[in-house]
Amino acid sequence: MRRGFKTEANRTSRELRVELGLHPTAPLCPFRLAGHLGITLLKLSDFAAEHPDAVAYLLSDAGARDFSAVTLCITKPCAIIYNDAHSPGRIAADIAHELAHSLLMHEPHRLVDSAGRRHFDSELEDEANWFGPALLVSDEAAVFIASRGWTLAEAATRYGVSEPLMRMRLNTTGAYKRISRAA
Repeated sequence: MRRGFKTEANRTSRELRVELGLHPTAPLCPFRLAGHLGITLLKLSDFAAEHPDAVAYLLSDAGARDFSAVTLCITKPCAIIYNDAHSPGRIAADIAHELAHSLLMHEPHRLVDSAGRRHFDSELEDEANWFGPALLVSDEAAVFIASRGWTLAEAATRYGVSEPLMRMRLNTTGAYKRISRAA
């Protein structure tokens, strides 16, 4: 990632909380953020009538691994379709990831190239993989959580995210080290 990106992501996470009237340590609801940004959220299951076989597969245990979420920019405003078969914490992460692409103004691109292979820009995905979780659990929130001594499960539940995402944010922010230095 480019130099200063993580600092910018954390600053933007703080600024968005201010815009939404949230405390810097408050959980951020990705549905609320999408509304604030004017981005429509659509459940994959909403497309079952038009594409029953494809939707049934993608909502199944086997297919859920193949599809999490996608941002469509063929209309304005953009829309995010997310897999509503996932757990609530996973859905939050999937939506936050897609919102990160929008907030970072990543140029939309085709899902597949001319040979039918999935288009994947690792630099853009790395940025969204960092920024999405930073939106959900701010730097300040991670330190707050560590200072409260909550279990990983408790913190994840309170912030509406998965335990792996919460662990990643607590580790990458150095939250536990920061509170031990402050003590």
